[in-house]
Amino acid sequence: MVAKGIYFPNIDPKNPLGEVDKLIYDISRILKKKIIAVWARRKKAKMIMKNRCIDSGKVESKNNNVNMVASGFYIPKSNPEKPLGEDAHFICEEESTMGVADGVGGWAKHGIDAGEYARELMLNVQNAVKQEPEGYVNLKRVLDEAYLQTKANGSSTASIVTVDNDQVFHGINVGDSGFMIFRNNKLLYRSMIQQHRFNRPYQLGNDKRSDTPKSAQEYRLKVQDGDIVILGSDGLWDNVFVSEIEKTLMLRNVDGKGDVHDLASFIGQLAFSFSMDGKTFCPFAEAAKHAGQERVGGKVDDITVLVGRIVVQ
Repeated sequence: MVAKGIYFPNIDPKNPLGEVDKLIYDISRILKKKIIAVWARRKKAKMIMKNRCIDSGKVESKNNNVNMVASGFYIPKSNPEKPLGEDAHFICEEESTMGVADGVGGWAKHGIDAGEYARELMLNVQNAVKQEPEGYVNLKRVLDEAYLQTKANGSSTASIVTVDNDQVFHGINVGDSGFMIFRNNKLLYRSMIQQHRFNRPYQLGNDKRSDTPKSAQEYRLKVQDGDIVILGSDGLWDNVFVSEIEKTLMLRNVDGKGDVHDLASFIGQLAFSFSMDGKTFCPFAEAAKHAGQERVGGKVDDITVLVGRIVVQ
């Protein structure tokens, strides 16, 4: 069931991908004008993540039966007053679990940095995950505990995913961050967007108007060796169409052997390039049109991309 007011781009698995050479040219053209700025911000993002006390980078879980090799890439939007941006994420190698939170920018007009709430929430989620039995993480319990422990002002979306030793993928989501699962480089499944109205996502927080973990949607799905999980904030999903991610996987995940850090970095840079393009037509513009609003160009935002590959031993 699709909730009223939620828009999903149509996905046609029979739609041809087009010639590879043309795709390479198109992507190169998109990145050419922005590549210097992208790498500069990538360097900034790496420095930020290095000092955040939240795991990132390429990791591999230690579960006996199922591993998830994962990597994260983060580009905060340029704001001297908020150098860390408003997104936060973690990757927990011991439990094949990763998560992302996106602080709601509307708090800025009240003098509140919602990024602080997002970072505290993700740190508390990570701590709760480490208390779970190895190989089986109860994400509902984890989110409930983290929510109760988070005291910062502001609010954020939250999306957490894990895979257990029975090859069952479990996801939990509040708001417009979310995940997609790809098999053989084609979309297999995606989480739903939760929003009260267009561009007003569900959000966890301590304010009486905020949502609670009771609003969270949970997902369970049997996964296979080689499946790709992409988890991201709306800075990714608002700027990159599913078809563009599929094309990227076709080029950079040949025979299922693509490097997850390379995939996360490339997709993140692609999203950034689209976000800075004032003439592009992006998913956010399409959703705005569906909501009766006219919008042209990408959506400038913090961009978090986490990519995990399922490895069954």
